[in-house]
Amino acid sequence: MIKPRRPSRWLWVTVIFIALAIGTGSGLYVGLKKGNREISAEQKETARNRDVAVKIAEAGVAVSEGNWLEARKLFEEVKQLEPENPDARASLPLIDRRLDEARGSLQVISDPPGATVLVEGVGEFVTPALIGRLPLGDHEVTIFKEGFESITKTVSVADDDLVVLNEIELSKTAGQLEVVSEPKAEFRLIKTVENDQQELVKVGRTPVLIEKLDPGEYEVLLAVEGWPEYSEKILVENNRNTSVSAVFAKGGLKVTSDPIGAEVWLLSPDSESEEAEKVGTTPLNLSGLPVGTHQIELRYGDWSPIRRTVEVADGVTEDLGFSWERALVIFESDPPGAAVFQGSRRLGNGREVTPFQAELPEGEYRFSAQHEKLGGVQQIARVDAEAGSNVVDFEFAYGSVSLTSEPAGVAVLSNGVPIGRTPLTLPVVPPGSYSYVLSKERYRDASVSGTVEEGGVLNFTASLTYDPAPVAARNFKNGIGQDLSWIGTLNGWVASHETTQEQYQRIAGNNPSYFKNPKHPVESVTWYQAVKFCEALTVLEQGLGNLPAGYRYRLPTDSEWSRFAGNQKLDAAISSLFDRKESTAPVGTLAPNQFGLYDVRGNVWEWVSDWYSQTIVNRVRQEGSTPVMEWVGTDRKVLRGGGWTRSSKFDLAIENRMGARPSSEDRYDVGFRVVLMPD
Repeated sequence: MIKPRRPSRWLWVTVIFIALAIGTGSGLYVGLKKGNREISAEQKETARNRDVAVKIAEAGVAVSEGNWLEARKLFEEVKQLEPENPDARASLPLIDRRLDEARGSLQVISDPPGATVLVEGVGEFVTPALIGRLPLGDHEVTIFKEGFESITKTVSVADDDLVVLNEIELSKTAGQLEVVSEPKAEFRLIKTVENDQQELVKVGRTPVLIEKLDPGEYEVLLAVEGWPEYSEKILVENNRNTSVSAVFAKGGLKVTSDPIGAEVWLLSPDSESEEAEKVGTTPLNLSGLPVGTHQIELRYGDWSPIRRTVEVADGVTEDLGFSWERALVIFESDPPGAAVFQGSRRLGNGREVTPFQAELPEGEYRFSAQHEKLGGVQQIARVDAEAGSNVVDFEFAYGSVSLTSEPAGVAVLSNGVPIGRTPLTLPVVPPGSYSYVLSKERYRDASVSGTVEEGGVLNFTASLTYDPAPVAARNFKNGIGQDLSWIGTLNGWVASHETTQEQYQRIAGNNPSYFKNPKHPVESVTWYQAVKFCEALTVLEQGLGNLPAGYRYRLPTDSEWSRFAGNQKLDAAISSLFDRKESTAPVGTLAPNQFGLYDVRGNVWEWVSDWYSQTIVNRVRQEGSTPVMEWVGTDRKVLRGGGWTRSSKFDLAIENRMGARPSSEDRYDVGFRVVLMPD
């Protein structure tokens, strides 16, 4: 490799020490001037200055040792403690230029060679590999080759020196296979190789565990004298356990039944014993049975069991079929939709409801039907196989309810739970007394009640009185489409969003915004224009009958704004704190606070009604922020919440206040939010 010529490390060290000297001299000069003016402030910062001095000294040592990454980290820490520190400001650009030019190299040698080397963010290479022009710092290096386990290492490149990884030994991947049988059998393990050729891998006797098998397709052959050879193909995978098992039985039974799903029980060969073992459900293949006489019993629900004696012969699987004489039963109910049970077993495939049909053996049964609204009833019926079909009908006691209203489409609530909208018919209702509340936004609720008789219909009709005024404790949407959220502690409503451009234009007839978009907040609006908007909106809503008595729209006070700001986080603020913004954003783009209010922080500053006064100064101090004393007594109104152009946590802090003249009209980061409060 031919490396480009770059300044030597010692030349860079010399340059940075000169920068340190210049920065320190500037700092001393600034410090002396500041000391003449603010000695007490300098004493308060003694601890911080001591930390700065220690880190600058450590950075100088790192520079002298050529440890540029450590030096940069230390100067960044100095800059965080003292953003205008001359040493950090002078040295960081030089270190960054050195880091941009500095490159190292890496050599990777593997056993076996030909492995792929993946350097994260750089590229892929093949061993033996010499990789040059690596940036300084930590690099994740992965070495892998088909058929071998991969290795991942973290390599630190600190300077121009060559980093060598020359002892990378790759381990072959493998799997394992377990072969068992009953009884023990001779086995052969064969592997499929290229062109469908086969090679014998291992022979032996079960049980056996074969370890360190190469991945691939295999065939296992098992043999027991007097039986056909058993064959099974398997796939062995890396770091996986595979197993093969086989049973060589002497005889068997293939049991089927009509209907299927009957339990199969093996009884003791001793005819005087009642011991039995459940071996499965039909259809069922029983293998490995001893030669001789066996008793088989099939059981299906509550039906009478069927028992049969069979002979099992050596090497023979006998077919056994069982069936019950049964009849078709039709289950019906009034009303339909009931689940039917025989004892604890649900009929109808465990899911059907009346009407449905099922086949049952002859006999007398006690059935029960369960309706989700009407409870349960029971009935005793006889099933006759010669009748062709049998009908079991369940009768429930019920009535119905019909509800209509003017206007239609109002919500119907029963015990506070919504059950539908008018016109509403409840076709299945148990007999008894009922009360319903009919409710619709901007209408007064209506209540109806009555008694449902068995087989009767209860009709309710109600007329709701229109009341356009919003109701306390409920959110609502006003006549220009603004969503307003009720804030109980303020006894009023606050607009969920900052006033949009389309809402402002509907009232004011113009749009002063710099960034024109109907869904964005209106900006470049003066305090006087915001107040005028609130007054015009109040007049409009009064004319529409949409205002509660004694309420009007206005700008919030500073105190009200602090209370409804809530716990809005900075990650839900349209600002340039994390990503630089080019303009405002549509209102409601990010998440709301706990009151359902959007963009309380960010997007645009919001006018409030207060002047920037001593009262505001006292609040700012009490809340832990820094006021601007020069604004007190001037003609400045308070702005809250920060804007899309702001990139510091101070500007975006909830407790921070901005001051601006009420006539300011070219501020494309200033808008407002309305509140509806008692006059």
